[in-house]
Amino acid sequence: MSGPKVVRIVTREELVAICEGQIAALEAMVGYWESFGERNNCLDNPEVELTRDRVRAMRMLLAGDNFGEVQKRVPAEMSFLKSDMDRRMQAAADAAAAARKRAVQLRRSAETLARVLRDKGLPVPDELSTPSRHSDEVLHRAISAAFAELAPANADAGISDRQRALAGSLGVGEERTTLSAWLEAQSGDFMDDPLLAALDRKLDELRIFDPEAVTSFAARLDAVAAESGTRRGLLADSLMIDLAAARREAVQKIEIRSELEGVRAEFAAIGGQVARDQIHAIEQALVPGKATDELMTALDEATSTLEALRTEQAIALRRQAMLEGLAELGYEVKQGMETAWVEHGRVVLRNSKSPAYGVELGGNPESLLQIRTVAFDEPHRVSDRKGDADAETAFCADFESLQKRLATSGGKLSLIKALGIGATPVKTVAAMDSASQPASIGILHSSGLARR
Repeated sequence: MSGPKVVRIVTREELVAICEGQIAALEAMVGYWESFGERNNCLDNPEVELTRDRVRAMRMLLAGDNFGEVQKRVPAEMSFLKSDMDRRMQAAADAAAAARKRAVQLRRSAETLARVLRDKGLPVPDELSTPSRHSDEVLHRAISAAFAELAPANADAGISDRQRALAGSLGVGEERTTLSAWLEAQSGDFMDDPLLAALDRKLDELRIFDPEAVTSFAARLDAVAAESGTRRGLLADSLMIDLAAARREAVQKIEIRSELEGVRAEFAAIGGQVARDQIHAIEQALVPGKATDELMTALDEATSTLEALRTEQAIALRRQAMLEGLAELGYEVKQGMETAWVEHGRVVLRNSKSPAYGVELGGNPESLLQIRTVAFDEPHRVSDRKGDADAETAFCADFESLQKRLATSGGKLSLIKALGIGATPVKTVAAMDSASQPASIGILHSSGLARR
């Protein structure tokens, strides 16, 4: 099938650019993932190194021109990182809830010990009288010291009547209660209340996503704990709804900011003034305190510009590849032909091996191109069907050579549809710079190539 053809072209250069952009976006997500893990203390060095190794593997695939594998594995890796971050967020929330429970237990324990010591007329350490002012570690040491005095491990070790009395008043000693078991029993009404526990868990989740948003909600949680009856339920319902909304917004902001970081990395890989302008705009959007709608607007604008830039880059690379490839095969490529192709939608190249004939390229490289053999309308030219058929046959070999050349470099020239030799007359074009004439490119119909 060596007559007029409809083809699609993809160049090695645009594949490299696409893969470079994808890997840059992946690297940006890995950086965000690492920052999150460091902030919430939920990543270790081996995990970070394994992830970085996978990114290096993507670079190695790209270096080996494994474009398809890169385009398949990078999105899968990004999806994994997003899921992993979600999982770690939940684990961090669980850890925060457990830490909060331990803190409540320590405060309740300190308050209990302080009350007993005070009732017995004994000195009360500052750590026990004002537990909220001290760290968990300090409280634990103070409680351990008091517990050791009141409930020694060896009941036969000569403890005093006063120590036995204090231990009895605390409910420990007779069954040799351990410190850990006693602390577990001191959680108090706050931890036993399922409503408050559920609200507290939601607060811990929000703290993982947006620590700055927690303060006002914590005060509302204390207000719920202090209420009773119907009003308590109404306050709790309102707080639960608002916490859920705040969490959704915080998660959305994290996702948008992560995407913006990735787009910024892709612009950095492209380079140029447009890319630099977009990087500046993204950096302005990433300033803390931006509202969700501002972030979304910035992401939409950046993504749209990136897509347009990628398309423009791909089109230019495809035109260049076609012209350079045909030039190597002996077709005359003159300065300004790329511009003429853009302006008029078509360009004609003379075959230096058979000057009476050439090839016409038409269409937008963004989608499909039309290629056909043409004859030049020179003085004294007569119709030559055999010459036309020979020219179409010769171009068949040139087309195959062009396909191999692009494939060797990593690109691809796909034949979408073609007519047979002689199926449509060879088009005659003016001998003088036919590229300057307005285009009238045919359209591919289901029945074949439309003639002009």
